[in-house]
Amino acid sequence: MMENRRQIQEISGALRATLEKARADFGGMARNVRWGEGPIFVCGADGCAGLSHASAYAFETLPGWPVVARPVEVFLDYDLALFRPRAMLLMISAQEDWPEGVELATAVHERGGTVAVLTNFPGSALAKRANHLFDVRVGGDANAPTATVCMHAALNFLAFEAMCALKKPKPWWNAIREGFQELPGKIEWVFTQLAPALRSMAQELARAGKLRIVGGGFYYYPAWQAARRVKLQGGRDVEAHEASEFWAAVDHLARRGDAILFISGSHSKMKKRIHRCAARARSNGSRVFTLTDANDHDLAEQADVGILIPGLPEEPSCALAMFMLEWLAAEILGAARVS
Repeated sequence: MMENRRQIQEISGALRATLEKARADFGGMARNVRWGEGPIFVCGADGCAGLSHASAYAFETLPGWPVVARPVEVFLDYDLALFRPRAMLLMISAQEDWPEGVELATAVHERGGTVAVLTNFPGSALAKRANHLFDVRVGGDANAPTATVCMHAALNFLAFEAMCALKKPKPWWNAIREGFQELPGKIEWVFTQLAPALRSMAQELARAGKLRIVGGGFYYYPAWQAARRVKLQGGRDVEAHEASEFWAAVDHLARRGDAILFISGSHSKMKKRIHRCAARARSNGSRVFTLTDANDHDLAEQADVGILIPGLPEEPSCALAMFMLEWLAAEILGAARVS
């Protein structure tokens, strides 16, 4: 269980090692990548499939490159014609064997494209077919919380380093870099300080009949992954919603007695939309739960039950939220089994 101190230390240590390696390697490697003139094509293996969609926020927001994210099967069956010479494919995998991924990488090479691989299995068949290999120093497969948190942080850091390698420096970059450096320590802090609050929220959510988790921008993937874990491992009625889609159907999705968990942060570009969603859900009689940082006062005030985490820029903050949601999901599943 996530409350086990050893496992928390494992996540913190793995994240520290991942980011240390990324800081040492990713910047120089990003300079050597021929990113191409078109969009970046992205696909993820199995448990990393959601990261392909998270990559859109990272690469479109930071370097400013459009992203086309598809499942590997869709690329193979429908979209191979997109891979023209110098096309860039980023593949994300936290598993040793991915035959479909190897097939796609081979096909892209045959069409004159470039393959970059972000993985924690540098000796895999897919890694051996990469033109550029970004090694994530973490053990386990994509279904393990440690791998989930580290792969997510590494993806965002790769996009950040690509921006730094190819664009003129901006003063606000330092805050993002420092935020990534602080992440392992922040994980240790929230575990020490917020365990009672998180377990209390988990018990409330475990009793809810219907649970919706809403996140916007960089925070959507953590919301999606938490809902997926609780549904697959616990058979719970839980759904994840992107903030703008939730707002479009808020009166249908937020009804009296529903439990809705909103994920955001004070630096999120979608925080005002999240605030409106939470206010409308509350006025409809839904129970509102929030996970945000201490500077996001408007969202915190909407909460029936809320947790405040340390404030960081959006790119590293969403990785901290990812950790909190993995922990929360484990506590919800544990509370449901006890009841």
